[in-house]
Amino acid sequence: MIRMKIDLLWLKRCYAFHLQLFPDRETVSKLSALQDHIQRACDGPLLRVPAMSLHMTVVTLIDAGAQFSMPNDEVWKLNGERWKEIVERLVKQTPPIDLSFQEVQASEAAIFVRAPEPPELQRLRSAVTDAIWFEDWRPKPPRIAHITLFRFFAEEWLPELNVDAGLLPIAIKVKALQLVKEKIYPSVDVDVLGQPSCVGASTS
Repeated sequence: MIRMKIDLLWLKRCYAFHLQLFPDRETVSKLSALQDHIQRACDGPLLRVPAMSLHMTVVTLIDAGAQFSMPNDEVWKLNGERWKEIVERLVKQTPPIDLSFQEVQASEAAIFVRAPEPPELQRLRSAVTDAIWFEDWRPKPPRIAHITLFRFFAEEWLPELNVDAGLLPIAIKVKALQLVKEKIYPSVDVDVLGQPSCVGASTS
């Protein structure tokens, strides 16, 4: 069993910048059905990620908790336009990504649905990490492809999760990503700064 960890940022104002996937309406409906199933089966202190906020983070450019010599907004003002051009170019070089979310897993921080990480996603994450830095900061991409479904509001033991096999897998073809400024965690309120398409085009 896993002991849950309280999410201290839940619904709090923050300033972070991410490259994320926000699924289409049909996929969101399937993810919401999965959340419904888990909530019925798990009598625990669950914080449900709102449907409009369900997302997969490709890479975080500026973390809400990053420690810079200036506020996050100022870091973005200084670097944002250049970083946006870099990210959009790297996304454009990436072909559409096929994801298949096959398994619900839990950690001390969250319940999430996980997909095998395809090479195209690995290469994009690595390229963004190599291209962007500020002071001692470099982006730290998630180590897995996942969409968070729940976080927790109390420290309790999480019971074993049994998920109806009929709810998985959930397949997505990623044709575009969203570069966003997150204003309320977890991506409840965002400004979309760009929507680069995955077309697999090379740039010389």
